[in-house]
Amino acid sequence: MRSHRALRLAVAASAVALVVVGTAGTAQAATAGRRVTRPARPAVLDRDHDGMPDAWEVANHLNPKRPDAQADPDRDGLTNLAEYRARTSPGRSDTDRDGTPDGWEVRYRLDPLRDDSAADADADGLPNGEEYALRYDPRRGDSDGDGTADGAEDADGDGLPNGEELTLDLDPAATDSDGDGVPDGAEDLDGDGLSNRQELDDGTDPAQADSDGDGTDDGAEDADGDGISNTDDSDTGDGSDTGDGSDTGDASGSGDAGA
Repeated sequence: MRSHRALRLAVAASAVALVVVGTAGTAQAATAGRRVTRPARPAVLDRDHDGMPDAWEVANHLNPKRPDAQADPDRDGLTNLAEYRARTSPGRSDTDRDGTPDGWEVRYRLDPLRDDSAADADADGLPNGEEYALRYDPRRGDSDGDGTADGAEDADGDGLPNGEELTLDLDPAATDSDGDGVPDGAEDLDGDGLSNRQELDDGTDPAQADSDGDGTDDGAEDADGDGISNTDDSDTGDGSDTGDGSDTGDASGSGDAGA
């Protein structure tokens, strides 16, 4: 009798243990389920929901608690959000310090993170930096569509093409680069007696007094073979027309064969 009673007690104790174990397992499973379904923390914190991570805003001296995606504190033509996407600085208008603003570089598909001011994206004879200074399009060889390449234009009207001015270390945006009162085209950089413009017309080098290296200065040469030096030709235009309506091309210089 006692043995039967002891057996019943043992069975009851085992059942209680199984219930406890089962309850614990259910609790653990429920806990595990909650852990799996708990919303994940955002990988990038953006408390003001303006599209720019808080860490980036703080690093660039912006306010991570105020939506300022459309502001442009450095006035370079790019909003803060655009600067974030382009990886440029919202506090520096020219991130790569190449002389061209970030907004201008992004607009014309240049690299605002690399100094490419000396590159010539459209191969028109003008580097990107000069195109910016002259307000040209660095992606179009002929910005105004007039049939003349930007490098061959004369932006300052001094008689010299833009590209030639750069070659001569002159300013294509200034008529008188050295401020001496003489337009760049009328200057004589190499001191050979010919103006820079005249040398271009004659096919000689405005930066070399003796372009062909024959021992005779360009001004003393006779490019057109008319017996008159280039310098004297330049004084009268073409050696026969003085510019006042009279013709000095005949031997007597009278200009009137019937006189």
